[in-house]
This record gives sequence, structure tokens and C-alpha cells, in this order.
Amino acid sequence: MTMYEAKKLCFIIPEYYSSAATHFNYLYKLISLLEKETDIFLIVERGDNPDFLKKGYFYVQKFRILPLRFIEDFLILLYVRLLGYQDFYVHYSFLSAFNASLIIKFLGGRTFYWNCGLPWLYKRGLIRKTFELLTYKFITYLVTGTENLKKEYALHCRMPLSRIKAMPNWINLSDFRPDSGRMPGLKKELNLSARNKVLLFVHRLSKRKGAHYLPEILKSLSEENVVLLIIGDGPERPEIESRINNYGLSARARFLGRVPNKDIRNYFGIADIFIMPSEEEGFPHVLLESMAAAVPFVAFNVGGVGEITPPEFSEYLAAGGNLEIFVEKVKKLLYIDSKYLEILKQSELKWVRQFDIKFAVVKFNKLLN
Repeated sequence: MTMYEAKKLCFIIPEYYSSAATHFNYLYKLISLLEKETDIFLIVERGDNPDFLKKGYFYVQKFRILPLRFIEDFLILLYVRLLGYQDFYVHYSFLSAFNASLIIKFLGGRTFYWNCGLPWLYKRGLIRKTFELLTYKFITYLVTGTENLKKEYALHCRMPLSRIKAMPNWINLSDFRPDSGRMPGLKKELNLSARNKVLLFVHRLSKRKGAHYLPEILKSLSEENVVLLIIGDGPERPEIESRINNYGLSARARFLGRVPNKDIRNYFGIADIFIMPSEEEGFPHVLLESMAAAVPFVAFNVGGVGEITPPEFSEYLAAGGNLEIFVEKVKKLLYIDSKYLEILKQSELKWVRQFDIKFAVVKFNKLLN
């Protein structure tokens, strides 16, 4: 395919930072692969110039005040449409999805809007809720992570299934292997002994992600010589730290704050169990990371979690909010037979191959076609 025959795509992402500590880091690699056969115009709503883009055009928005953001966003999208870009792929931004859809209603084209979670579980103001429903009505296609989530969005967002597409998340398996040479030094930095069992939590410290359950989980495992590594930051952190301290368990917890996504693999490399007590999830990248590192996990079965989990791990999924069962499943993994543990790890490595980024590129192109 020559440069003149390449598909034209405007891709809108919420942010770009070279040391991103969020799942947005996965978008950057995908876009860099897509631009080999696609003429991409990338719009970044906040952050730095996207140095991962090799030949495409880009624009980083400048305004943060909402009225100015709205105008700037509309004008740059209009400019891109007038350049001949008819397809707009918007990741999580209602504002850009609304503006792009408004423009194509007059000038033609398509908008694909990615949203993956359970947003209807949480209260929103009337204006926000109305704006979101209007956006869902305007877009050409909603894109979400799994087939079951398609049905949920159809119900809650009042959309026909024909306008909702499934696009799985992905992981770059070749980049995610933990650095074995780094493991001993990292354990020493974190003051971990050979006797410690290491639990890992990687998420924003918010109630949506179940961070408020962490003190109770650690308390329930206080006799198991468990150390909990907590990666992430957010509004629940002061309360979590206070409760862990009140339980006398500060020596069993390590608050590591935000860690660049590119460094996460090594923390998985020293973990015995990954825990994800989220109240809301769509298609969590962190589960793919856990599988890619062959780290057994326990999670609440919410959103698309059950659909992306290897069959062998169905018994390690707990009903959302049932903390007692969640802890029981963690304890079961702590004392699992070593032979069966190896079977579980191999099942993860085999299962996660289907989510390698090379397959995501193919599926993304099919999505647009």
C-alpha cells in the first residue's frame, strides 16, 4: 500500500506522557504500528508532543478551561476533517466524540468511540448524563472490550447492538517479560525476605478499583507473612494508609505511588499473587499483565473480567463485593500445590497469547473496514 493509498484516520487520545503510569501507554505502541499502513492525524488532549509518532501529523491541545477546550477541540477536528480524514477514533473523550460526530453529520464520515467499564453504576449530574446519552446517540459506533459488555452498553446507553463493536485490549508480550536480573535488587530495595509472600495491587487508589478493601485484605492475611505492594495513587490513599497503620500493619505494606507502565513488569516478576478487588472494570490491562508475567490472580468478577479469564482461573473469581470469599481464594492460592501452581501459570501464558498486540493491529483494521 503506497502512501497515497493509505487509509486516513484521526486518532484522539486523552493524554500523552513519555513516563505514563496509566493504560494509555498501550495506545502509543498500537498507534506506532498502525501508522505503517495508515495515514494518521493524532490529537492529544493534554501532555507532551507524541515522540512515538514517526510520520503522522499531530496536535496537542492547549486549553484547559472548558469553554476554550470545547472551541479548540471543535476547530481542530473540523480542520482535520477538511484535510480529508473521514474516520475519527476517540478514546474515552466524550467531548471529542461529540464534536467529531457533529462535524461528520454535515461533512460525512464516521466516529468510533471507545468506552469500556460500568459507568452506569455511578451517579452523574443531569447535565453530564444528558450530554453522554446525546453523544452515544450521535456517534457512528461505540467500541467496547467484550461481547457481554456490548449488551450492557446497548441496555444502559439506549443503543442498538448493530452500532456497538467489540475490540479486545492487548499487550506487547515481547516487551513485558520481567527482567530476571533486576529481581534480587528490587526485593532488597523493598525489604522483602525469602519468607515473605508478596501480594501486588496495581490500580488507581479509588473505590471503583477496590482500593478501600486493601486494609481489610491485609488484616485478614496478617498471619500469613504477606507483604502487600500497592502501586498507584488516588483519593483513597490517605484513608488506606491510616487504616493500615491503625491495624499495626505498616511493616507489611509498601506504598510505591505511581510507577511508569514500562517498569511495572518487574513488580509482577517478584509477586506471588496479583489481586484486583475492583467494583468496576471493563477489560483491565492489568489482568493481561498478570497473565503475561505468569502471576496467579484473584479478582472480583465484574464487567468483562470473566470473559478474559482463562477457564482454569474461574474458581479464583469472587462475586463483586464479597470480600470474605475473595480472601479465602487468596489463601487458597498461597498454599496451592506447587505442581498445580505451575499448571495455572502455564495456562496464563498460553491464554494471554491471543491478546498480543500483533493480533490487535489486525482486529483494529477489521474494525475500521
